[in-house]
Amino acid sequence: MPPIRMLVPVFCLLLPFVATTATAQTHALGDTLTVIQRPLPNLPSLVLPGSDLVVSCVADPGATAWTVALERGSLQIPLTVTGAAYDPLTLWWTVTATVPEMPVFDLYDLHVTADGGLEGDLDDVAKQAVKVLSAFRDDFTFVHITDTHLPTYLYYYQSGADTDSTTLVNLREIIADVNLINPEFVLLTGDFIHEGELEDFLDKRYYSRAQRMLYEFDVPVFLTAGNHDIGGWNDTPPPDGTARRDWWRFFGWRRLADPPPAVPWYTQNYSFDYGPVHFIGLEAYDNYDNWLWSIYGNESFTSGQLSWLSQDIAAAAASTNVLFHHYDFQNQLNLNTLGIDMALWGHIHRDTDDFNAPYDISTDNAGDASRPYRLIRFTGGQLDPRPTLTAGYDGQTLSASFAPANDGTNDLVTVEIDNGHNERFENGLVRVLMPADAAAYLVTGGTLLQVDDTSSPAVCYVQVDIPARRVLQVTVEVDDTTAADVPSRTSPRLIGAQPNPFNPRTEICFELPQAAACSLVVFDLQGRQVRYLLAENLPAGTHTVTWDGQDDLGQTLASGLYFLGFRAGDYAETRKLTLVR
Repeated sequence: MPPIRMLVPVFCLLLPFVATTATAQTHALGDTLTVIQRPLPNLPSLVLPGSDLVVSCVADPGATAWTVALERGSLQIPLTVTGAAYDPLTLWWTVTATVPEMPVFDLYDLHVTADGGLEGDLDDVAKQAVKVLSAFRDDFTFVHITDTHLPTYLYYYQSGADTDSTTLVNLREIIADVNLINPEFVLLTGDFIHEGELEDFLDKRYYSRAQRMLYEFDVPVFLTAGNHDIGGWNDTPPPDGTARRDWWRFFGWRRLADPPPAVPWYTQNYSFDYGPVHFIGLEAYDNYDNWLWSIYGNESFTSGQLSWLSQDIAAAAASTNVLFHHYDFQNQLNLNTLGIDMALWGHIHRDTDDFNAPYDISTDNAGDASRPYRLIRFTGGQLDPRPTLTAGYDGQTLSASFAPANDGTNDLVTVEIDNGHNERFENGLVRVLMPADAAAYLVTGGTLLQVDDTSSPAVCYVQVDIPARRVLQVTVEVDDTTAADVPSRTSPRLIGAQPNPFNPRTEICFELPQAAACSLVVFDLQGRQVRYLLAENLPAGTHTVTWDGQDDLGQTLASGLYFLGFRAGDYAETRKLTLVR
């Protein structure tokens, strides 16, 4: 039998500074799993336009009429469903949909509906579950974070535990760094939550509160469980197994309680690929409350997990394999034998750097007041683990400040980036909010990658090469140059469409410095002409054309992304239009 509280590591009792408020707060319930099982905010999908998005769902075998959409705020982009099949051996539906060209390359919410058969209509949303990429980078970075221990290192019975949110604050500072560094994704290896039994008990809502922290990341996060998440303390009042059941409730999957024969694993293990690198996430635990001892035993890993791991690596046949897990409690993982090139883990609350492949590396606990995290590079086909970085006790080791406020009301915004690290971040990203009605934006000190003008204010995505130990400035301003301001202007200009997205109509505005033969044509994602809006000679000046969202036959077009082709003489330009029904 395992000891009870003695299994709590001593370092967990060395508490950082405690930030408290006067009274305990009431916290809202988070998003529990219903239909969508993958992708999820803690297990997202990385996709390219034109590729398939595979969605795993739980629904009655008689479900029909599946729909899949990607959403950002009020913008909804329907995907074409190419397949939907129920597997009685796994108890899951697999729904496949094609990702179209997207107005913005970023994280999207996943929205799935179906006629649910015996269960009635189904409607489910997984927030920030899909990252649409413009391409997979040959050289890229990712970040390892571990042992966040949200929301506090205090146990529920300790004074101040109701109000302390120290580790939430610490993680928020790490998130600010990560969003500025802009890695491809984050690997978060467990002890995400300090006490996994404190969701419903006393309305602590630890899982709900931690889940909402994932939404603050601007990059995908892949999460695995650790002993504090799913172990379960014997001396905590909730029933044995509560911690693990709550993990299934928020992060997947409920079939693990009684897995079907085709997927006989009682643990949440998964993998994904980024380019040539195969990433494998394993659940790890200490079975403190002795729940289902015949299945889980004392500590991870189960024999089923190790069998799954070997099968997954063999099936992937990748040139590089990266394993991420909380801790190898029983020394069961032989990286050389398994063909693992790097293992990333935590639990011990300190760094263990390894400078020789296969790398076996732990990172210090993110809940600590110094706020540590680790950057890993993949360059020239090789993994390069960097020394652990810290967001700093004041959160200012890496910072971005805006003047004036970054609220979308200013025509010129300057961003000052101060990097106190000995590490260069060549793919840094700042998101600058600007007035949405501008014709264009001018950027100095960085590269304008894209503009999200699907809502107001517009968001300018500016890539910044952030040198080590330097301060640099980036300026974004509205390009307010007009034909009236510059009489010598010689090129036509497609000003844009307002509103965009639109329903049911939008006004398209363009300028001509001199008379020209003009055309405006709307195309769908397959490049097919759907509406000829204009074909005539027009005088110099500003012109406006209205599109009502119908095709050349007067039929109402479906929601989605369309392209507007503008031609004036020899000048041609294309813009995206988003129709929302």
